[in-house]
Amino acid sequence: MSTAGTRPTARRTCTQASTSTRTASWSCSARGWSRSESPHVPGARDVRFSVCTLPTAPWDELVRRWRELDGIGFETIWVPDQIVPRPGLPWLEAWTMLGALSQVTDRARIGPLVSPIVLRNPGVLAKASVTLDHASGGRAELGIGAGGHSLDHRKAGVEDWPATERDRRLREFVERVEELWHDPDLAPPPVQERIPLTIGGISAPTLRLAAERASRWCSYGGYNAQPEEAAAHAHGHNELLDRFCRDNGRDLRTLRRAILLGYLYVQETPWRSEEDFHLVVERWRAAGMDEIVWVYPPHAAMPEGAVEEGLFERLAREVMTAG
Repeated sequence: MSTAGTRPTARRTCTQASTSTRTASWSCSARGWSRSESPHVPGARDVRFSVCTLPTAPWDELVRRWRELDGIGFETIWVPDQIVPRPGLPWLEAWTMLGALSQVTDRARIGPLVSPIVLRNPGVLAKASVTLDHASGGRAELGIGAGGHSLDHRKAGVEDWPATERDRRLREFVERVEELWHDPDLAPPPVQERIPLTIGGISAPTLRLAAERASRWCSYGGYNAQPEEAAAHAHGHNELLDRFCRDNGRDLRTLRRAILLGYLYVQETPWRSEEDFHLVVERWRAAGMDEIVWVYPPHAAMPEGAVEEGLFERLAREVMTAG
């Protein structure tokens, strides 16, 4: 399964119980957040933190952000993969950015969240992800999703497939990428024995595929979704994932459950205050998620007054340096 847990990971904490380089988690308790070395059990009280950096800033600013986030210690730095999320919005291409990201970071794992099948050929994506694994010294992650953003389809000149067609194509796409990773004709193989695969989406076929083949499932919670409703849906999705894992004889602890928060997705406001941050983390922990991917910068698409200046950076550094 995934080797994604071989590096130090980000958790909210009051005390650090170990300096081991093994996978660690920051567990919520009545006294705050404490570090544990135990594996995750769905529903258990531990949450990892990663970030997804929006490619809307000038290049020098993106590089500065990546270096800062890597230095803070976030487990994974993701970049989104779309052509046109919104007409006229500056938006740089994901895989070109990932090559650069691999050279300006040395701790964080890196990958696309997620590459939609409408934009990518499986052979090219398999080769690109292996190349990224070599460029980053074995830190590559691959996120894949069925897509469905109509504007991307139009700009790519591809028919806007119905949901059932996207689900079918996603399964075929994932299976082909995994075959190509270890096809002897496509040398070299990945640095990692298996590049950790994240599957994004919330349809039942996507959840079944994640239970069968992914290292991580990632939900976006719904566009402009209200937090309580989105968390309730996520709880239901986790129950369905558990069932699919059991159907496949899979240990539930081997599948991560992540939620992407910020930008155009779930309308959480964790950066209004430290209390709000704790409430948001607890909401998603209770929904069964063991990883939160924060959209960065934190003020992206947030209403005025929803972000306390410097709170994201302060809390992030407290998480990583608590001891």
